[in-house]
Amino acid sequence: MNVFKRAFNKVRNTVWKRNRDRRNQENRQRLTERARTASILSCNCTGGILSHDLGLQFLSPTVNLFMRAEDFIKFCEHLREYLEIDAFVECTDPEVIGNRTYPIGYLGDLTVFFVHYHSLEEAQEKWNQRKKRINFDNIVILNTDREGMTEELKDRFEALSYKKVMFTHLPDDKHESCFYIRGYETEPSVGIITDHSSWDGTRPVDQFDYITFINQ
Repeated sequence: MNVFKRAFNKVRNTVWKRNRDRRNQENRQRLTERARTASILSCNCTGGILSHDLGLQFLSPTVNLFMRAEDFIKFCEHLREYLEIDAFVECTDPEVIGNRTYPIGYLGDLTVFFVHYHSLEEAQEKWNQRKKRINFDNIVILNTDREGMTEELKDRFEALSYKKVMFTHLPDDKHESCFYIRGYETEPSVGIITDHSSWDGTRPVDQFDYITFINQ
């Protein structure tokens, strides 16, 4: 990356952060008191990032990690059963690990990728702390069409009784919970919808009014 491009990106990121901070303050003011007690279950880091931006306590263990599509839906289908498991088993399978350098653990028959943790012990400790805070009367689920999503899995996601949304790279009129995020039409799924390349403080996920969604 040349000097000009580095300088350009630095200026853009500075302006973006200033505008993002303003948007975050406006969004926080829109939240209802009930919304502040929501437990946001997320298939990847999206839930944790939104919670941080909104100044919310992590009332869910699904922070700084991701699960593949089928595992996450199965986790949501049998939530209480999986939350009863206190210990992860370390994954040592080279086919699963690949070139990943972060810890991977098995929660029963589910595989959890702890992207932003240094060790399985750290991840397990945070998971067990946060799972105790879950508000079963106010659960919100965020999902995407990444990590092996299929039509059959979309049907299973649609059948969940929780408040939920799935972000997709193309319109999906068949599944009411799907929300189309523009900009990924030529891709097999949405990208990292909390990344940005703008100046105005927005990210792809901001196409969705998640404040109204959580408030409902």
